[in-house]
Amino acid sequence: MLIKARRADVSREDRRSAIAIALGGLVLAVAAGILLLVTVPGLHAEERDFKEASPCPATAPSPDCERPVGATVTGSETDDHRKTPRYWLDLAERDGTPHHVRMNEKGYPVFASVGKGDPVTLWYWRGHIRFIDFHGLRQSTHEDPTGDFRLPTAIGMGLSALALNFFWCAYWLARRSGSSRLRAPWQLMVPTMATVCLATVGGICGYLGDGMGEALRYGAAGAAPVPAVTVAVAVWNVRQDRRRETDTIEVTPVVPDKEEICQGLIIGDVPYSVDGFGILVAGPGLLAATPDPTGHFARKVVPRTLVVERVRPPYWTDPGPDLTNFLIAECRDGGTPVLIASPEVHMPWVLGALGAAEPEPVTAESARPADGRT
Repeated sequence: MLIKARRADVSREDRRSAIAIALGGLVLAVAAGILLLVTVPGLHAEERDFKEASPCPATAPSPDCERPVGATVTGSETDDHRKTPRYWLDLAERDGTPHHVRMNEKGYPVFASVGKGDPVTLWYWRGHIRFIDFHGLRQSTHEDPTGDFRLPTAIGMGLSALALNFFWCAYWLARRSGSSRLRAPWQLMVPTMATVCLATVGGICGYLGDGMGEALRYGAAGAAPVPAVTVAVAVWNVRQDRRRETDTIEVTPVVPDKEEICQGLIIGDVPYSVDGFGILVAGPGLLAATPDPTGHFARKVVPRTLVVERVRPPYWTDPGPDLTNFLIAECRDGGTPVLIASPEVHMPWVLGALGAAEPEPVTAESARPADGRT
């Protein structure tokens, strides 16, 4: 009879992290809800009212109709210290009321045509100058509500997808994290990449769509492949986990022809493990840790008594800083366990410098580690 391995208990640290991540997801969800259910409908309604507005009758002007007011240009200003220039007109109404009006981002046709002293017509709607006329030319101001809904729609749709990812990560950390010791397990990385894709597609469609309905239709069409690809990747990872009996990563040692500077650090209760020594020097028969980016000063040489036992992915239980983007060489110096962390591209040099090729080659099996079940 097969006995199923007992899943490790979820750590208190993971539970605290799950609560924090769930609160972050709740904040994102609330922000998305406010944008999509309150802000965007209000901006849509304002745009619709603006497009349906007509010039005010001379006898009964009101804020909901377009009211023309004569004015004179007193100056202009271009702010080109930004990625997108801004254009401003200084105006004075007939009664002397001054205005500093920001025009739309195009800067034409009115802004490019008027000069100081030219007469223009300001068109008010609901208390704001929405566009300006000059000799048959018309240009919107920054107060034109047309299209104001696009950016909030894009942000709201993107935040909705990210909120789902936060909730999933919180659930997995609180209920399932005991099944993996990996610092970056695929159960978190794959959904995160999928939701980033969904957020990107949703944001683009939200900005380009002419309304929520159109944005949702385009977003659904654009994001349709994402769930299928995510499920396929998840199934592949599950099958790989079942086939592997260990999370050991095979890396082929390479003895450097000369001293090479590597990113990495040594962790353990040994004299050559020093805080702040985040550079490794790997050479023929030499491995040393140093804080010097050039690798010349304050070297702590690793003795030949250090033996590499295996290479694996980083665990969340590993001491020291976040080692997510590193590989870990588990070593032993006499009876003292030692960890050497280095990026995958540099780990062959580290193993070659330690002479790991002589006892047993450690060759590259996969860039993706297994799920950490041992």
